[in-house]
Amino acid sequence: MDILLHLGAHRCASTTFQSYLWNNRTKLAKQGLTCWTPKRTRDGLLCGLVRHPALISIKDERNAIRSIGRMRVEMARLRNGGQKALLISEENILGSMRNNILDTRLYSLLRERLMRFQPAFEGQKLTVALSIRSYEDYWASCLVNLVARGGVLPSVDLLDFLTTQPRRWRAMIRDIAAAFPQADIVVWPFERMADHPEAQLRAMWPQDFKGLENGDLWRNRGADLMRLNTILAMRGERPVKDGPIEAGTRWMPFDEDQRNVLRAEYRRDLTWLASGAEGLARYVDGRHGPTPDDTSGVHMLAHGIKNEIGSGRSTSAPHPDRADVTRTAQHAAVLFGGHNDGRQKGGAT
Repeated sequence: MDILLHLGAHRCASTTFQSYLWNNRTKLAKQGLTCWTPKRTRDGLLCGLVRHPALISIKDERNAIRSIGRMRVEMARLRNGGQKALLISEENILGSMRNNILDTRLYSLLRERLMRFQPAFEGQKLTVALSIRSYEDYWASCLVNLVARGGVLPSVDLLDFLTTQPRRWRAMIRDIAAAFPQADIVVWPFERMADHPEAQLRAMWPQDFKGLENGDLWRNRGADLMRLNTILAMRGERPVKDGPIEAGTRWMPFDEDQRNVLRAEYRRDLTWLASGAEGLARYVDGRHGPTPDDTSGVHMLAHGIKNEIGSGRSTSAPHPDRADVTRTAQHAAVLFGGHNDGRQKGGAT
């Protein structure tokens, strides 16, 4: 039986994907795929396993051993019941958004976290999936999510730390490969596949699924600027921006220079992935590639943007840049807390 481990990441449409799996769980089970979403994984199944490595106690170790045993028993039951694969979707295996902000690192100690799950998947055919996102959007979405839960607005120093922190998606992929050396690692960009959970599922397990629904849903979007101001007003705090705000305007705390740095790092990640990722991962860029017998040219579509290449040779996009999919505002910035608070209209967070 194949084991498919979907790690998120946070704020990369993981809730949308999990809702899609949950809504279609019966149909998927009939086609040989059992799905464990947070409705199952956060009901005691992973007790003792999802812990910060620096805070693990003896009790956590004992609970983790029991959880590993329960997982293996359940896997054996599913295999004996005729299931072909088990998909586990749980982004908290990576860590938490709060730890990322407090550590000013992108999932620090990831290798140590993943190694706690090694005994559960020993001897299994494992596929690990990761969705990545442009850094300025990822950090902004994490920050607005934490502010909505009662956190404070980020300081200028924190934004600088998040911009210059050394851990990138490619470092995370190396950690995953080190923790699961025999696994097939699949990576896709949030910008092209966030609203296509069915494509994410096929990227992990290429099967011809039939009768699935809710492929166009979108769950747990980040708060826009209007909602953020409402939250701050209810807490008696000063709004990010006074005056009328267009619906859907997103909060972007990073200034233009910081965004340029973060975009450049994300382009490096995409280029590294597109060039083979050192043989560690398989990159699914979300474009519609040519059919094997297509000799009339290549037509690549990315959310309505068309790029035509005249030759019959399969050619990748001129640059693996997210700019042809989403547009990040570099204008209409307002002063806030001593730095530019850029605002982007529309788009998901």
